Amino acid sequence: MPNISKAILVVLIIVSVASITMAVIGFIGKEREYAKRLVVEDKFALALKEKKSIEKELAEVKSAKELIEVGIAKLENEAKELSSQFEEAKQKSESLSAKLDASKVELARVRIDLDSEKKEKIAISKKLDSLQFEYENIKNEASRLAKEKMDLEKGIAESSEKQPIKLDTIVVSPNNKDKAASQPLKPVMQGQVLVVNKEYGFIVTDIGLDKNIQKGIKFDVMDGSRFLGQAQIDKVYDTMSSATVLPGGKINDMKKGNVIVEIR
Repeated sequence: MPNISKAILVVLIIVSVASITMAVIGFIGKEREYAKRLVVEDKFALALKEKKSIEKELAEVKSAKELIEVGIAKLENEAKELSSQFEEAKQKSESLSAKLDASKVELARVRIDLDSEKKEKIAISKKLDSLQFEYENIKNEASRLAKEKMDLEKGIAESSEKQPIKLDTIVVSPNNKDKAASQPLKPVMQGQVLVVNKEYGFIVTDIGLDKNIQKGIKFDVMDGSRFLGQAQIDKVYDTMSSATVLPGGKINDMKKGNVIVEIR
């Protein structure tokens, strides 16, 4: 009997150590997945930031092009004026020859500057064309996303008319009745899914600090009138945010363009 008790005790100790080891391995795995997820989110935020930087650079290039064109026109006028002075100098006496030579040197310098400005204008024009092409692609993508968003909102509106939304009963105590009547309800926040990461179980939305989103807010994820589950905001950026899909959510059915509606 003592040997059997010792054997049982040894088995229990081994099982406990194995359980603790598995729990530690699981915790380390989750931490690694969360770190990978943060890297993915940061890369996406960096891509949006680079897009804005390209748009800003495009505006600066356009402004620089206009300034260069004004400068070229000014230099051309100066060249014409110097040419006129050169012709007048030729008709003058030898006492003005020194001034004529100086005018020739100045004219040559202006022409060199003009050629340099023209070459620079050509280079900037090529860069502008390239940036314009990229800008048009980005603009077309934005228009497409806006159209998809409008179509989704229209679908939600139509489904809402067909299926009335049930609201939770609001109980107002006598002490808070006046306070509740004086404070209007805050509008329900809505947005759109930009990215779905099924591997790490989160989505990226188009609601950010610009719309006063806060960490911890929960949303329903909808595909038209179909409920796909709930997600909770866990990281907020300037114009977007990431949200963890809560247990029970159908993340495999979630996709770009799904509508998110704040849970009250």
